[in-house]
Amino acid sequence: MRAGQILGALVGIGVFVQIFLGESRLAAGVFRDVHATIGLLGIAVVLAYVYNSRRSGIMVAAASIIAAITAVQAVMGLSLYGLLPLGISHQALEVSHRFAAYILFAGGIAVSVLAVVLRRQSAKPKA
Repeated sequence: MRAGQILGALVGIGVFVQIFLGESRLAAGVFRDVHATIGLLGIAVVLAYVYNSRRSGIMVAAASIIAAITAVQAVMGLSLYGLLPLGISHQALEVSHRFAAYILFAGGIAVSVLAVVLRRQSAKPKA
Protein backbone atom coordinates (compact mmCIF):
# COMPACT_ATOMS: atom_id res chain seq x y z
CA MET A 1 0.00 0.00 0.00
CA ARG A 2 1.11 3.52 -0.74
CA ALA A 3 1.38 6.19 1.95
CA GLY A 4 -1.64 8.04 0.53
CA GLN A 5 -3.76 4.91 0.72
CA ILE A 6 -2.70 4.27 4.31
CA LEU A 7 -3.38 7.87 5.31
CA GLY A 8 -6.75 7.77 3.54
CA ALA A 9 -7.66 4.56 5.35
CA LEU A 10 -6.63 6.11 8.69
CA VAL A 11 -8.84 9.13 8.02
CA GLY A 12 -11.78 6.88 7.11
CA ILE A 13 -11.36 4.64 10.14
CA GLY A 14 -10.89 7.68 12.38
CA VAL A 15 -14.06 9.36 11.15
CA PHE A 16 -16.01 6.12 11.52
CA VAL A 17 -14.73 5.58 15.10
CA GLN A 18 -15.47 9.22 15.96
CA ILE A 19 -19.03 8.97 14.67
CA PHE A 20 -19.52 5.72 16.60
CA LEU A 21 -18.25 7.33 19.81
CA GLY A 22 -20.44 10.37 19.27
CA GLU A 23 -23.63 8.52 18.35
CA SER A 24 -23.24 6.08 21.23
CA ARG A 25 -22.86 9.08 23.57
CA LEU A 26 -19.48 7.76 24.71
CA ALA A 27 -17.78 10.91 23.41
CA ALA A 28 -19.63 12.95 26.02
CA GLY A 29 -18.88 10.40 28.73
CA VAL A 30 -16.10 7.99 29.53
CA PHE A 31 -14.36 8.30 26.14
CA ARG A 32 -14.46 12.08 26.01
CA ASP A 33 -10.69 12.48 26.18
CA VAL A 34 -10.16 9.61 23.71
CA HIS A 35 -12.61 11.26 21.30
CA ALA A 36 -10.82 14.60 21.63
CA THR A 37 -7.39 13.04 21.15
CA ILE A 38 -8.47 11.12 18.04
CA GLY A 39 -9.99 14.32 16.65
CA LEU A 40 -6.85 16.38 17.21
CA LEU A 41 -4.64 13.63 15.79
CA GLY A 42 -7.02 13.51 12.84
CA ILE A 43 -5.96 17.03 11.88
CA ALA A 44 -2.35 15.86 11.56
CA VAL A 45 -3.35 12.79 9.53
CA VAL A 46 -5.52 14.84 7.16
CA LEU A 47 -2.74 17.41 6.68
CA ALA A 48 -0.30 14.57 5.94
CA TYR A 49 -2.81 13.31 3.37
CA VAL A 50 -2.95 16.77 1.77
CA TYR A 51 0.86 16.90 1.64
CA ASN A 52 1.05 13.39 0.21
CA SER A 53 -1.47 14.37 -2.52
CA ARG A 54 0.65 17.27 -3.77
CA ARG A 55 1.32 15.63 -7.17
CA SER A 56 -2.28 16.30 -8.20
CA GLY A 57 -3.80 19.74 -7.92
CA ILE A 58 -7.29 18.26 -7.92
CA MET A 59 -6.44 15.93 -5.03
CA VAL A 60 -4.77 18.72 -3.06
CA ALA A 61 -7.90 20.86 -3.46
CA ALA A 62 -10.24 18.02 -2.46
CA ALA A 63 -8.09 16.96 0.49
CA SER A 64 -7.73 20.61 1.58
CA ILE A 65 -11.51 20.92 1.78
CA ILE A 66 -11.53 17.87 4.06
CA ALA A 67 -8.71 19.43 6.12
CA ALA A 68 -10.66 22.69 6.50
CA ILE A 69 -13.79 20.84 7.62
CA THR A 70 -11.66 18.79 10.04
CA ALA A 71 -10.21 21.99 11.51
CA VAL A 72 -13.70 23.48 11.95
CA GLN A 73 -14.79 20.20 13.53
CA ALA A 74 -11.88 20.39 15.99
CA VAL A 75 -12.71 24.00 16.88
CA MET A 76 -16.32 23.02 17.58
CA GLY A 77 -15.13 20.04 19.61
CA LEU A 78 -12.83 22.22 21.69
CA SER A 79 -15.74 24.57 22.25
CA LEU A 80 -17.91 21.66 23.42
CA TYR A 81 -15.02 20.69 25.67
CA GLY A 82 -15.19 24.17 27.21
CA LEU A 83 -11.72 25.23 26.06
CA LEU A 84 -12.70 27.57 23.25
CA PRO A 85 -15.91 29.56 23.78
CA LEU A 86 -17.57 30.43 20.47
CA GLY A 87 -20.67 32.16 21.81
CA ILE A 88 -23.02 29.53 20.35
CA SER A 89 -25.57 27.64 22.40
CA HIS A 90 -24.44 24.19 23.51
CA GLN A 91 -27.29 22.52 21.63
CA ALA A 92 -26.52 24.34 18.36
CA LEU A 93 -22.86 23.48 18.76
CA GLU A 94 -23.64 19.79 19.31
CA VAL A 95 -25.85 19.67 16.22
CA SER A 96 -23.23 21.48 14.12
CA HIS A 97 -20.46 19.18 15.38
CA ARG A 98 -22.56 16.13 14.59
CA PHE A 99 -23.54 17.43 11.13
CA ALA A 100 -19.91 18.22 10.28
CA ALA A 101 -18.94 14.65 11.19
CA TYR A 102 -21.33 13.28 8.58
CA ILE A 103 -20.10 15.82 6.03
CA LEU A 104 -16.56 14.58 6.72
CA PHE A 105 -17.70 10.99 6.27
CA ALA A 106 -19.37 11.74 2.93
CA GLY A 107 -16.52 13.97 1.83
CA GLY A 108 -13.99 11.29 2.69
CA ILE A 109 -15.86 8.80 0.53
CA ALA A 110 -15.96 11.31 -2.33
CA VAL A 111 -12.22 12.02 -2.05
CA SER A 112 -11.49 8.28 -1.98
CA VAL A 113 -13.51 7.73 -5.15
CA LEU A 114 -11.78 10.70 -6.77
CA ALA A 115 -8.36 9.26 -5.86
CA VAL A 116 -9.25 5.93 -7.47
CA VAL A 117 -10.55 7.61 -10.63
CA LEU A 118 -7.46 9.81 -10.95
CA ARG A 119 -5.14 6.87 -10.29
CA ARG A 120 -6.85 4.83 -13.01
CA GLN A 121 -6.69 7.71 -15.47
CA SER A 122 -2.99 8.19 -14.88
CA ALA A 123 -2.36 4.46 -15.31
CA LYS A 124 -4.04 4.36 -18.75
CA PRO A 125 -1.59 4.36 -21.63
CA LYS A 126 -1.57 7.65 -23.48
CA ALA A 127 -2.50 7.42 -27.16
